Amino acid sequence: MANITGLEGIAGALPLGQTSEQPTTFDPSVLVGVPRALARGVEGIEATGFVGHDLWNAWELSWLNRDGLPVCRIAQLVVPADSPNLCESKSLKLFFNSFANDCFDDEVAVVRAVVEALTPVLGVAPAFSLYRLDDPRFAVEAPKGECLDDWPVNCGIYEPDARLLAVEAGVPGKARYHSHLFRSNCPVTGQPDWATVVMKYEGPHRIRPESLLAYWVSYRNHTGFHEACIERIYQDLKAVLEPTELVVWAGFVRRGGLDINPVRSIQPTKFLPPRLIRH
Repeated sequence: MANITGLEGIAGALPLGQTSEQPTTFDPSVLVGVPRALARGVEGIEATGFVGHDLWNAWELSWLNRDGLPVCRIAQLVVPADSPNLCESKSLKLFFNSFANDCFDDEVAVVRAVVEALTPVLGVAPAFSLYRLDDPRFAVEAPKGECLDDWPVNCGIYEPDARLLAVEAGVPGKARYHSHLFRSNCPVTGQPDWATVVMKYEGPHRIRPESLLAYWVSYRNHTGFHEACIERIYQDLKAVLEPTELVVWAGFVRRGGLDINPVRSIQPTKFLPPRLIRH
């Protein structure tokens, strides 16, 4: 298990964007932890004022039973937002693939192996669950609330700018909004990360939906980690809305059999994002 301790040379230290040899047997050593403080420092995020978690869906986890027959499951990994580290995505994929040729007695043994391997990487024990491939909980859903994608908005700013957010001060607001147009870019490979971004709020000020859409679109050329982008959005919305309730989450499009869904909220929440159409 490796840990990244500074931004300098981060691209060279991560397996993402490099040629990596896939382990042929169970191998926790491929896991790479990245301190959340690094990405938060770049984005100017204070790690206060929110709670939440990152939900990872792993769609390609497989191992062998004692008869040598492959077992395939959908896995969900839930990492608290206050964990010291996150797990670099490609290293997690390599780790999950390392199960493919090893035998395990049952699902309990697989869960135990994953949690024991990830706990020192993340700095906390994550929640990890396995589901059958036909589990109805993974039916495709649409986000609740209003989609803003067809609102007439003039966009010309493609780096995040909280000044785009406009509110009707003193007019109470309560709404759910989402957009499928969100795009940011991987800080390691430069490749685009597409997502559906969602917000739910209630408070003393009403947000102007067109300004929210323009703000979300402004991330289009921004380079940042998934989790940090959502935390920055949360922080900016909290500052202008002064809400009594605020939840921001995003469903990022699957890459390499994994998708990540960061959730940030004022109040503690057990909400796990649904499977969206692009997952």
